[in-house]
Amino acid sequence: MLDSAVDHLIHNVLRSAAEYDAAEAVLSQAFAADATPTTWEAAARDAKRQAAHLAIAIDGLTDRCTRELGLSKTTIRASIAALCVWPGTEFVRPGCIERVRGIANAYKHEKLDDQTLPITSASDVLVVGLGVGLEACGVGKFGGVEVIVRDKTGEKWKFLGDAPVAIAAWLQFLNEHGAALPNGPYHVFGLQLHT
Repeated sequence: MLDSAVDHLIHNVLRSAAEYDAAEAVLSQAFAADATPTTWEAAARDAKRQAAHLAIAIDGLTDRCTRELGLSKTTIRASIAALCVWPGTEFVRPGCIERVRGIANAYKHEKLDDQTLPITSASDVLVVGLGVGLEACGVGKFGGVEVIVRDKTGEKWKFLGDAPVAIAAWLQFLNEHGAALPNGPYHVFGLQLHT
């Protein structure tokens, strides 16, 4: 049970997370070398693309679990949203799974008319520096630029915060539903997500 979801998580989601992490590292290096936006634009575009690939991979777990568990997408997403807690803490990351779904859909469709999504278009996925005091302490990079999601309220969220929380929630969900996960621990962006 859940073999397809576990295979997708291990071989596609975690691989996409590593590729996105590498793209963010290249972006940091390019920004550190020269903060003029034109000098790091290519690295920014690659980081956005890798973030979108990761979001699509994460969102693909919903379809697999829908088929394998016989639950609706709405039920599964609600279960995942309830598990979106920063790894190793009790801090809930509200809207995390929907922002991930929004990035996945914005990459595929550019303009979004699905009112359940927290963003309206691909232009809500940015590569900027969020600034000191915004977002949560210790989330994402400590300076420079990174992939940010601007929701409909105008609030900005670091994808380096949403991605590990979403993956940790999926690991917990699969474990709770009896999936045979290979021996961990699982690490993403330097964080241990699951034992």
